[in-house]
Amino acid sequence: MKKFMFLIPVAALAMTACTNETNEYVGSDQAREISFAPVAQPNTRAAVDGTAFPADLSMKVTAYQVEATGGAAGVYFDATSFTKGETYWGGDTKKYWPLTPAYINFLAIANANADNATGVTWGTNKADQVTIVMSDNSSDQRDLMYAIGNGAVTQSDNTLTFPAKVDMTFNHAQAWIDFKVKAKTTAEQAITVNSITLTGAKYNGTYTVTHTNYNAKTSQSVAGAWSALGEAKNIAVPGWSATALTTSFVTVGQGLMIVPDDAATADFTSFTINYTVDGKTYDYTYTPASKSVDQKKHYIYEITFQLHEIFINPTVEDWDDQTATDLTIQ
Repeated sequence: MKKFMFLIPVAALAMTACTNETNEYVGSDQAREISFAPVAQPNTRAAVDGTAFPADLSMKVTAYQVEATGGAAGVYFDATSFTKGETYWGGDTKKYWPLTPAYINFLAIANANADNATGVTWGTNKADQVTIVMSDNSSDQRDLMYAIGNGAVTQSDNTLTFPAKVDMTFNHAQAWIDFKVKAKTTAEQAITVNSITLTGAKYNGTYTVTHTNYNAKTSQSVAGAWSALGEAKNIAVPGWSATALTTSFVTVGQGLMIVPDDAATADFTSFTINYTVDGKTYDYTYTPASKSVDQKKHYIYEITFQLHEIFINPTVEDWDDQTATDLTIQ
């Protein structure tokens, strides 16, 4: 009997900035409000069902004006919260495209809920860098994401043309670990899984996003790195109560978002399954051969119980295939 752990590339959240034709700008009948129309792709932590971008998701956006007619390049607007309106994610303080030809770069961060960090500091030019100090997310799971985008306002004769859309692909900053459990046959449905606890993982730290070439039209890129990580902790997967097994896989709770540590040899130590069978409670601690995790990746452990045996056969599937050690427990 073999069970598998799949490493699934976490699909990015594709988001577009577009013009909202229904908004008016005082003093002009041409300017249009800057707003965002997010589209969620499957396998994202922030959009678990893979069909809709969560209405409670908030983002903070800064903008840098690279080129302008009749004005100098520089910061276009400071960090502004964008939240869900009737159709689009709009600025809590409305922002408008300029009334002259211009090219604007955006840098944005998004989280599973608004302002989920203890501190956010933007770089000198706002759209070039942002540093986020994450609070301890061990009991409040959060999905930190970041993206860049750009848009141009052009002019032909006396007519201004605003961007139809500006692509912003969001990157995940953490690793996401899920556990799924089931019984081998109906005979094992008397087994109750009480909890699964991850040992020695980090849940907070400082994440720095660097947007290079923010003041150019081409060769732009964005990357992020963790530093000043918090203390390693043990935590049970939240959102799960003792539940009898079925013969179909059930995801345990909400899963865990953990912080990858490139400098460490391991990002977590092990995990412990606490379960009850025939009125007796047992702990089984599993130590994978590979205990490293990477940001942007979704790790899934599928665990099958067969009477007093637990079979775990984890493999890792990624763009570069890797295989972990098979494990049979008797």
